[in-house]
Amino acid sequence: MNIEKVTITDKLRLNITERRKDKGLSSYALSEITGHSKFWLQNIESGKTKMIKKADLISIYKNLMDDCCYDDLIDYIESLLNQQVGSHPKQWYELINISDDFSEEYNHTMLISKLHDYLCKDIYDLLAQKIYDMPVNQAQAALTSIQSFYNSVYTNPELTLALINIPIYGVNPLSVEENELAMNDILAMGAKYNDLVVKNNSIEMIKNWHERDKQQVIQNKKAIQEVCKTFNNLLSLIASMSNAPEPPVRSILDTFYTSVVFPINNICPGALSNEFLSEGYIDTGSDFVNLISACNDWFYDHEEEYDLQFVNKRINSETYSAALRFLKTVQKVPERIQTAENDLQ
Repeated sequence: MNIEKVTITDKLRLNITERRKDKGLSSYALSEITGHSKFWLQNIESGKTKMIKKADLISIYKNLMDDCCYDDLIDYIESLLNQQVGSHPKQWYELINISDDFSEEYNHTMLISKLHDYLCKDIYDLLAQKIYDMPVNQAQAALTSIQSFYNSVYTNPELTLALINIPIYGVNPLSVEENELAMNDILAMGAKYNDLVVKNNSIEMIKNWHERDKQQVIQNKKAIQEVCKTFNNLLSLIASMSNAPEPPVRSILDTFYTSVVFPINNICPGALSNEFLSEGYIDTGSDFVNLISACNDWFYDHEEEYDLQFVNKRINSETYSAALRFLKTVQKVPERIQTAENDLQ
């Protein structure tokens, strides 16, 4: 068992006390049951003892919740502490108590909408006003803090989200003593991580990552522009097949996936609905039309990001409509029998 200690919070202290009393045990009795001197638990409940070994904490709850299986016991303790206690690794989000404002919201689009409202409206407006009212030296410090936050999100978003889950709002804004203690705690933690910045040469690493990302953006633009050109060529080819005795719809579809759908999804994961990512979804010409429409919408939505303004003008609305009109006449997409490379040449 890991002998690492955890901080005894007031929430944990009160929970132990309440459960012990409900169990009809004295602090002396529970201390002895868990193999300690009779004042051991009393010091924990009074706040005199600040840290406790994980093994000892688990031992306390084994006796207070003896009808509970081990895994449920660990989950319960971790929900009180919001930190790892058991030996089985957990993700950061499993140790955060979800707010009532979001706990019943399972629509991902709605969650992203709420995120947008917080970041682009509430948080931005609040911070901008606070910093606007600051003298220059404070504004410089505030922007340095925001820059540090950005760098933290950029390099390690999971640790950053765990950090900002700390409820600073619990500090009484009217208590000078509480504010001073909280500020000292936070600045001390900051000093610890500033040492890691120096040790790991993090600023230089971030500069290198940004340069890498810039190069990746350039490569992605070029790749998407080529994908868009292929998209337009394929639509022109489809539009010309209306009088073909045996139009190669299957091979065009295969090429459409390998040259349009998959490249878009590789560069921008989640850009297209999951149902479109499986070739088995396309059973009829109308299904193919839906796929083309989704890709076309994506190109136009990202015209500026990938500099597609002139590329998209290569195909006119008449050709686009003719291609979709033809596909709607295809009752069943044939099985794969050939490739489309020769058709494109």
